[in-house]
Amino acid sequence: AMRDNSEKRYIVKKISLPASQVQVDALLLTGVFRNADAVRDYYEELARGVREEVQTLNSLADQRGFVPYQDCQVEPMESGIGFEVYLLSRYRKTLERFTRRSPMTHLSAVNLGIDICAAMAVCREAGWLYVDLKPENIYLFGDQEYRIGDLGFIAMNSLKYASLPDRYRSLYTAPEVADAYSSLNATMDTYALGLVLYQIYNLGKLPYADTEERQTWLKGLAAGEAIEPPVCADEEMAGIILKACSLNPEDRWQTPAEMGHALISYMQRNGAEDIPLVPPAAEPEPEPEVVEAPIEELVVGEA
Repeated sequence: AMRDNSEKRYIVKKISLPASQVQVDALLLTGVFRNADAVRDYYEELARGVREEVQTLNSLADQRGFVPYQDCQVEPMESGIGFEVYLLSRYRKTLERFTRRSPMTHLSAVNLGIDICAAMAVCREAGWLYVDLKPENIYLFGDQEYRIGDLGFIAMNSLKYASLPDRYRSLYTAPEVADAYSSLNATMDTYALGLVLYQIYNLGKLPYADTEERQTWLKGLAAGEAIEPPVCADEEMAGIILKACSLNPEDRWQTPAEMGHALISYMQRNGAEDIPLVPPAAEPEPEPEVVEAPIEELVVGEA
């Protein structure tokens, strides 16, 4: 969107609560709520929760690492029960959009990991876990700086009792959070960042293409199969990424600060070139062995 008499561009995000009136019918038919007024109150509470998340995001943006929303507007749906939430922010390029058109460099990838670890650490210090990390929610700032720019906050002290809203579920969600009844844990953020880095170092590809392939992949891991290292990562970087993506939450980086320290140490030891990531060159084929023998000893096959 653009303002009148201005060249500035903005992003308008719309959240529908509910996403469909079918959800309202289901709540009434199953007896979850006794009447339409109770359902309306429920969605009003959800809309209030979105407003509170916007306030959380904006307060974190004051400390660097996050992109604030400039405005939030909640309106009753024109037809049916529920609310439309409109969020306004300045237009900035997302990581997802950038990588569709430009290759990431080794330096950019390491900087991204360090920046996002720092942002998630600030988030935790404020009492929140960020649970919707994905390339669409990471924004580029200036030269080699990356920030988180969307909602997805759950209070750290309520993880045992909270469920993950469907709107925060993606291919980057930790596998143990399979449905709304799954309990959450404090490694969901480092897991998602591990997958983001895996994709960057794997020529833009996750280990799976969709939800169905993901389930097959997870079954293989549960059966003891190993995760293939990303093709453009050296052994040390692959180790950092694969630790974040471990199937068992206890084997992952337990905090963003811990993962960030590993990335900083990697950078200090190895450096990182600002050139596009490419897979290592294939080892040359060995030269055929030369056999020296008298001509009469060689076998000549038929033409």
